[in-house]
Amino acid sequence: MGDLLYAPRQAHIEPAEFSDDLKDFAEGLSVFGRMVGETRTLANQLSRGELNIELPSHDNELAAPLKALHATLKHLAWQTKQVARGDYSQHINFMGEFADSFNDMISQLETQRHRLQQEMSLVGRQVEDLERSSSLFEAISGSMPEWIVMVDKETGEHLFVNHPPESVLASEIFEKQLFEILLEYAKPMQMSDEPRTESFSLISDVALQYFELRLYPIMWYQHEAVACVLTDVTQEMEEHSRLEDVAYRDTQTGVFNRHFGMQKLGEWVGDEKEFFLVFVDMDMLKYVNDEFGHGEGDIYIKTVADLLAGVSGEAIVSRLGGDEFMVLLAKKDAGGRDFRGMEELFEHLRDTLAASSQVNEKGEVRYARSMSIGIVDVKKGNRLSSSDLLSLADERMYNYKRAHKKDRRV
Repeated sequence: MGDLLYAPRQAHIEPAEFSDDLKDFAEGLSVFGRMVGETRTLANQLSRGELNIELPSHDNELAAPLKALHATLKHLAWQTKQVARGDYSQHINFMGEFADSFNDMISQLETQRHRLQQEMSLVGRQVEDLERSSSLFEAISGSMPEWIVMVDKETGEHLFVNHPPESVLASEIFEKQLFEILLEYAKPMQMSDEPRTESFSLISDVALQYFELRLYPIMWYQHEAVACVLTDVTQEMEEHSRLEDVAYRDTQTGVFNRHFGMQKLGEWVGDEKEFFLVFVDMDMLKYVNDEFGHGEGDIYIKTVADLLAGVSGEAIVSRLGGDEFMVLLAKKDAGGRDFRGMEELFEHLRDTLAASSQVNEKGEVRYARSMSIGIVDVKKGNRLSSSDLLSLADERMYNYKRAHKKDRRV
């Protein structure tokens, strides 16, 4: 006992060396010594601020308060990271004065962000005013960047064009298409004096161009005309498309993210669409991350995502979480497969994934790749909600995982 307290490295006891009536006592003292040692190690690690550590065994009740402290510090570290990312909804209600200081800091940061947003809004309005003034100046100076075409309401004749077509159009083959579209939009203005705004695109094998079209009834040299003001918004549309990809795509794998997948699932359920819902869970991802690093784990995740994305060009593949994917496939796009056919398809994908398992230089398997699958056949007249369907697929996936546990190996 003295060694446990003052010389723990040499504290040792051999129960086998004790007589039978003291052996149980010696074994208990040995367990107690282990618990004291584990508790001392954990206390030293926490005192150095080390949180990514191996905790004492679950039966070590002496270390329970320190393990609780470790969990609290881990959660606090996570909250601090969230704040660093701009999430000012984080608050803590423990740790006394520290909690008060932490929450005050978050409140101040939120107030500062709100003030900054107000200033940005003011600057934005000022910029809009400047843009309107600039547009007015350009109109007065006759150098507007927009393409203005005056069209006679009655005859469709082009009365005025401020820029030649080749200076505006991305392809010369667009010219005929464009003037046909302008005439089509100008015709309804014969019966109306209200301005209108339309959007359209010009598409060919060599170019793609988007326009916003504003139509204004106007008198032009004794003619009842329509002023067609065209703005090339191709760059804005491309940027919008890029932002949609950012909003709806999982950046690591390129498949859709959880938000988009759940949105589509809800839409399909609401539209009473017939489709297959497949819940896919990667096997042993944590083992791969722990043993071979997160770089190898990322390769594993990307391999599964690419495999699922190849199911069908019409399938919606979304990543729900770290190792979870969802595949939605309308029955009309399933190639005539029924439920059994879908099972066979995903069993084939599972075999394909297993064949890509990583081997070392000796040809030995470093780890076996596999996935567990849960399939739900959503039929006409389905009354389950999207969350219920996903839960059902998740339950079937876990049944599958348990049934195939013996197949997985490391």
